Amino acid sequence: MVSQFGPYRVEGLIARGGMGEVLRAYDTRHDRIVALKVLGSGVAADPEYRERFKREALAAARLREPHVIPIHSFGEIDGRLYLDMRLIEGQDVSRLLAAHGPMPPADAAEVVHQIAQALDAAHEEGLVHRDVKPSNIIIGRGGFAYLVDFGIAHWAGNRTSLTTTGIAVGTLDYMAPERFGDGPVDHRADVYSLACVFYQCLTGAKPYAGHTAESLINAHLNRVPPRPSSHNPALAAFDRVVETGMAKDPRRRFATAGEFARAARQALAGAVPAPTRKAPSSPGRRRWWPVAAGVAAVALVAGGAALFTSLPPGGNAQGGDTATPPPPQPKPESRPPRAPGDLGLSVPISRPPCDGGYLVMVGSSVNPAIYAEQVQRYLDQFPGASYQHSPSTGCESLRTHVDGAEIYSVYYGPFDGEETACARRADLGGDAFVRRLDHTSPPEHVVSCG
Repeated sequence: MVSQFGPYRVEGLIARGGMGEVLRAYDTRHDRIVALKVLGSGVAADPEYRERFKREALAAARLREPHVIPIHSFGEIDGRLYLDMRLIEGQDVSRLLAAHGPMPPADAAEVVHQIAQALDAAHEEGLVHRDVKPSNIIIGRGGFAYLVDFGIAHWAGNRTSLTTTGIAVGTLDYMAPERFGDGPVDHRADVYSLACVFYQCLTGAKPYAGHTAESLINAHLNRVPPRPSSHNPALAAFDRVVETGMAKDPRRRFATAGEFARAARQALAGAVPAPTRKAPSSPGRRRWWPVAAGVAAVALVAGGAALFTSLPPGGNAQGGDTATPPPPQPKPESRPPRAPGDLGLSVPISRPPCDGGYLVMVGSSVNPAIYAEQVQRYLDQFPGASYQHSPSTGCESLRTHVDGAEIYSVYYGPFDGEETACARRADLGGDAFVRRLDHTSPPEHVVSCG
């Protein structure tokens, strides 16, 4: 399938839905592969659909948050509206849950933590997403999560939007109770939906079972929030988190998505540990999500996708002292002192100079409990990459903390010029991005390689 759509050479179909198609295309103007979302010809003349499509473009374009897929441009060609956005390799959470079952609690908490960052950024702009659900969360390379589809985003405080049939816009399985009334709705509706998603990530089941719109609406309005422990007693530590996140009264919920995500991560300490098992002779699975399972919105390939494998505990295969036995006392292994922040991985920590160079960022870890595991996973995935402890760089252009946790970053570079760095980012594709090392750029600034 090769055709021309304005300056885009269409190379294939990624997905098709009620509003249109998502296409893989080559942008001849900017020499890059993109995802092209095109409004379907059947609805292109409908003012409501056109408005929704434009709203998605404007809403996403406002947000400069790594967990929101960047919109390069949008416009109209031959009477058809389109969005030009970064092509992300990955799978949505709905398909991953169907293929692999519930997530380990640490992975579920990590997903909502990342999506909460996207939601908090949207909420700070006054936007309510209104359709937070597993199929709108894409897990990309290295477990990086993206929130997609701002097509029905609305300004906070506006009254609930109903369709001509009287049904609230959104997906009923994850919809906050206040969405079914005619009163104002604010960001806490998204907090409710995120709690529903967290419940499903933990259990593999939607919060409420219902086969009709009426039964689902009644459940959200009247039934108590479900307990993860009803599916698995080991999840009891998360019961209170879900209960608060799904409180019927918005005033009783967590105040922000980030607050909910922090509570979920804090509850990990109270999760019932799995029974201790003898370590397998071969490496086991490291993380629940697959590596680059395919372009976002494409079905899983038959037979599944490769999973990350774990390293042997400790990451060191060497034995003890090699001195001639029998020594009076075992001698400690001689190791050079570690630099500040060094995790003792297969690659020593680095500290790139803050002198105007450019880094191509390919991964980061903000969970102290799994710093070493997560950073090593990125290093295995990206041969030749380095890692840094962001607070130790002294570079004001780098973000150093997320919710109080220090950031470790995995990167390629430094590169002397922006053009060289952007070329490397283009080679990598996926969700790699470029940052400049200096003392003047704000930490939220990402170099545009368009």
